[in-house]
Amino acid sequence: MSALAKTNELPFAPSPLSPVLGAEVRGYDVKTLTARDVPALKVCVRDAQVLVFRDQNLTPQEMVGFLRMIGEPQYHVLKRFLMSEAPELYVLSNVKEEGQPVGNAYEGMGWHTDLKGQDKRTAFTVLYGREIPPEGGHTCFASMYRAYEALPAERRRELDGMKFIYTYETQYYNRLKLLADKGITDHSYSTSLSPEQMEYAKRRHVNPIVDVNPYNGRKWLHMATGGCAGVEGMEDEAGVKLVLDLADFATSAPFRYDHAWRVNDLVMWDNYGLFHVAGEYDKQKHRRLIWRGSIADER
Repeated sequence: MSALAKTNELPFAPSPLSPVLGAEVRGYDVKTLTARDVPALKVCVRDAQVLVFRDQNLTPQEMVGFLRMIGEPQYHVLKRFLMSEAPELYVLSNVKEEGQPVGNAYEGMGWHTDLKGQDKRTAFTVLYGREIPPEGGHTCFASMYRAYEALPAERRRELDGMKFIYTYETQYYNRLKLLADKGITDHSYSTSLSPEQMEYAKRRHVNPIVDVNPYNGRKWLHMATGGCAGVEGMEDEAGVKLVLDLADFATSAPFRYDHAWRVNDLVMWDNYGLFHVAGEYDKQKHRRLIWRGSIADER
């Protein structure tokens, strides 16, 4: 933890979850968070990269209140699984009611940062675990700070100035292909996007592979796996291969923390400097229900 995160400016005391990244907080109710606490909370999350609040008890409206205390919520482009009573929340679930899915059971596939295609970057993502399978279903995180710092100096110089191209369209259809390759047909992805969604999905977002977190000045590897459409100045196939090879290195064991969920965990992370992916679980045997919220970057 940073010096600030250790001081009494925080209304709770975080403890490390792993030597790589992550911290947990016990015995604190996030509903008691005040505006005065928010700056120190943001520093704490950026420092730990992932912050887990154990044993929370939130209604959808209370979770939205927590999001709004921190910043401006963002809305997912796939409207079908936005919660009707709280559309700031996107539902991740394999649960069905009256034969219809209540959430997206196949979200979060492939290493990525969240909602890179929004008009504003997503600063923080927050997940709240309501129903958790007894095995599997981890959310895996990898520190892109540590991965960058572990690269040889010559490789860092080679990557500096290179830019990758991301589109949500590429990500969406790569997910469809991944599901088809696995023989999964009971998913909720449409075979095509609506004209409104396609307008959003086709936007090209060009990002530096070696990025800098504007809040702490740390350099990190900024990539997309499923959503990478290429690298500027390279043939598309070669550019995608460069990014995927780099991602394989950056998501290896020395840079990872895999979060084993407990019921009522509230997990918050900083999308700067961090990759994550949803782990698999037996969707035929076990139920999973998670609420997700995203907070826009203030810059």
